[in-house]
Amino acid sequence: MGLVAALLIFSVAISLKNHNYYGEENLIEILRSSVYIFIIGIVSTYVFIAGGLDLSVGSVYALGSISCAMALTNGVPVVLAIIIGIASGAVAGLLNGVVIEYLGIPPLITTLGSLYVVEGVVIVLTGGNSVFPLPASFNAIGEDTLGPIPYLVIYAVVFGIIGHIVLEYTRFGYRIRATGGNRAAARNMGIKVKRLSVIVYVLSGISAAVAGVLFASELASGQPSIGGQTELLVIAAVIIGGTSMFGGVGTILGTALGALLLEVITDGLVMIDINPAYQDIAIGAVIVIAVGIDRLQRGRQWRISATTAVEREELSEEVAT
Repeated sequence: MGLVAALLIFSVAISLKNHNYYGEENLIEILRSSVYIFIIGIVSTYVFIAGGLDLSVGSVYALGSISCAMALTNGVPVVLAIIIGIASGAVAGLLNGVVIEYLGIPPLITTLGSLYVVEGVVIVLTGGNSVFPLPASFNAIGEDTLGPIPYLVIYAVVFGIIGHIVLEYTRFGYRIRATGGNRAAARNMGIKVKRLSVIVYVLSGISAAVAGVLFASELASGQPSIGGQTELLVIAAVIIGGTSMFGGVGTILGTALGALLLEVITDGLVMIDINPAYQDIAIGAVIVIAVGIDRLQRGRQWRISATTAVEREELSEEVAT
């Protein structure tokens, strides 16, 4: 509800400065621009809830775009090219998961290294140049609309619903929360936490690659530079959406609202002619506030839990007496 209120307040404030803010074209553009961050953020939410971190999603986003585009320009059929693009993300995610879980290297270091490695691979493959032309049948996937609604927005809604159902109503989602809430307890319950973590990182790579493929389709070209700061925006959307950096807590709806709020801030500041530098200041401030709120909430929950435990112990002593 806090995010909804923030969205409404900010939107009203911007509309008072620029009456075109609520125009259909601008609203559609806000939704379209938030699609990629949200699609990647769906599984990044899983990663955070499981107690992990993936900084490589921006580079994998570019890798998925480039892999698919290069396959298409070399005559590979559209469906197979899309599979190749998605598979490149899966491989990157698998490597991250294996290194983190079976070599014991922390997620921050592993995925930061992956960010640079994958970014380097993209530059080597393309020489820093765009990859085009791409077939019209492929471009239609990201360019077409259903009435005024872009297909991209529909894809994002479908992915979001699937991500929500998996997280909230399946055994897999329960195990993700259990692992992030208390890894040792989850292991004692019989959950294979290492394998689960590897699967989550693979899904994270796949989601980033899917977003990259869709971006290539919309732009009708593979772009090696699209990954810059994407991982930071994804993390911002996830954290602003209420997912805890300490694991165990988070929702897909929150991530959707977080991605939307980021885009509303960016679009709104542009529409009222605010210096772009202030966009980064605003987003950074929102991230710090969101993390601060999370820490306060966790501290309060810990105090309540500790108080309850003490009261339970005192009651047990009274009963024993």
